[in-house]
Amino acid sequence: MSRGALIPVAAAAALSIALAGCTSSPAPKPSPTASGSSTLSAADVAAKIAAAKPSTASIAHVTGTLATSGVGVRIDVEQVRALADSTMIVWRLSTASGTKQDVSTFQFAVAPDTDGRNIALSVGGGATTVRPYTFRYQNRTGQGSSCLCGDIGPDTDGTGQQLYALMPPLPAGTKTVDVSMPGFDVMKDVPVSR
Repeated sequence: MSRGALIPVAAAAALSIALAGCTSSPAPKPSPTASGSSTLSAADVAAKIAAAKPSTASIAHVTGTLATSGVGVRIDVEQVRALADSTMIVWRLSTASGTKQDVSTFQFAVAPDTDGRNIALSVGGGATTVRPYTFRYQNRTGQGSSCLCGDIGPDTDGTGQQLYALMPPLPAGTKTVDVSMPGFDVMKDVPVSR
């Protein structure tokens, strides 16, 4: 199984562990809300990621330099897909030179994480902004946090590495979003598919 295929499975497993905590009292019963929000189980998340068949064609791109290494990169958004209970963005990070280079960075997250948790989709000039789902977990080595998003590998080339993030749903009827990647120009009016 490739590293890219293991990321969604690992994220779903970590989410399952985080949600399986023990307690001495019964869990409170959530009350319905008028916002139409929904709760995704780890199995739902894994199924969504596995079922996504994103295009590899770029619908928006930006070039720039990674702040930590000075490596020139290109970021391509390949898909922003709005679903009733979530939004999936698929993007690609490649080197501008086309040669294999180190792209290890905390730029899209917060050190020591190398994932994409600080990517944002904005609607209406920022009236609504969504970021990848995050969660906390605890294991035998301590606590941590993660997101339902791809972890940037240590190096890439001109082909790049395809990454993803699962986010809360966009407002109904959203046709375009602005995509923000920390340290890069905002990609405006990126089309949303349904």
